[in-house]
This record gives sequence, structure tokens and C-alpha cells, in this order.
Amino acid sequence: MAKRLRFEELFGTGFRWPHDGDDPFDLPDEDQQQVAVAADDFSRFFLMRDGYRKSADALVQRAVYDFREADYLVFPIVFLYRHALELNLKYIINHYGPHVGIDPIWNAHEFDRLWPKFLEVLDGFGTQDPDQADRIVGGIIAEFGNLDPRSFSFRYPRDNQGNPVPLAKDRLDLIRLRDVMDGVFGYFSGTDGYLSDLVNV
Repeated sequence: MAKRLRFEELFGTGFRWPHDGDDPFDLPDEDQQQVAVAADDFSRFFLMRDGYRKSADALVQRAVYDFREADYLVFPIVFLYRHALELNLKYIINHYGPHVGIDPIWNAHEFDRLWPKFLEVLDGFGTQDPDQADRIVGGIIAEFGNLDPRSFSFRYPRDNQGNPVPLAKDRLDLIRLRDVMDGVFGYFSGTDGYLSDLVNV
């Protein structure tokens, strides 16, 4: 029996099955909705940085709307927020660091390498922190670093040696997570705007 027919028999529903001519990147109909993919790396950096965050927010909204989905969505949600954090740090380091003699850093995923380099950039510009936001965000970043040190924990159940990846938490509050991340990404947006003004003075 064909796999498709067996699946349909087991689950009592039809499946969209692959067929000749399938090409996920073909643009066969100009009337269909199409999205432009940014060609230059600066635009992609900006769009990726915000896109991963927006995707995580949308998945949290989906999980809240239909909590039966939450067990599936928690993994991409945490991964997407973590990756958005990484891209925000790399954006500040790589875009503003050279203005104060700090080399770009592309080959690290670990927050215990990226966060200190980010702080060096801020120190290089002589930024102040009267409301202790640097300390607060640093603590949140450290929590993510403990939860997912190398960006594997919420992408794979086993590491590249085949060992089970332990999880530091067995329960998460997705609404609280989204709220806290809203503050963190507000911090990064504010930092970007502040440093941009200093660079363009």
C-alpha cells in the first residue's frame, strides 16, 4: 500500500502529497503574494535581528490562543528569542565596535563571549547606566546562556556526539517570557538609537 494511502487510512484525512513540479522557491504566478529577500547584508542583518524576535512573539500569541500547541511551539519560541538576542548583540558589536577600536565578532554563539564584548562597545562610547538597565539585561542574557549555552538546547534533543541535551527548565511561562523579552529588545533598540546619534554627530 502506498505511504500516502496508509497515512490517510490511519488518520482519516487527506494529505497534501509531493508531486512532480514541486519547487518551494519557484515563482510561478506573479499574482500570488511574494516577499522580497533583502540583497545587501546590512539590511538582512537588521531584518533578521527583528524577524526572529517577531516570529517568537507570533508563536507565543499562537500558543496562548491554542494552548494545545504550546508543547510544540515552546522549542522554536525559545530558540527564536535566543537567536534574536545573539543577533542584537552582534549587531551592536559589529556595527558600532569599529568606531571605538573593537573588532567585529562573528564566530561565537556563547553569551559569555558576546555580552562582555557588547559592554566594551558601550564603555568605548562612554555610555552611562543610571537606571541599571545594563545589569538587568546582562542578568537576563546570563539566564539564556544558562538555559541554552550554545544555541543547541531548543533545536536538538541530542548534541553532535549523540548525547541527550539536558534542559535547565522543565516549565516556562510564555506570556512572562514575551513580556520580559519586550523590555530587552526595547533596551537594544534604545542602545542602537543612542549609539547611532553619537556616531552621526
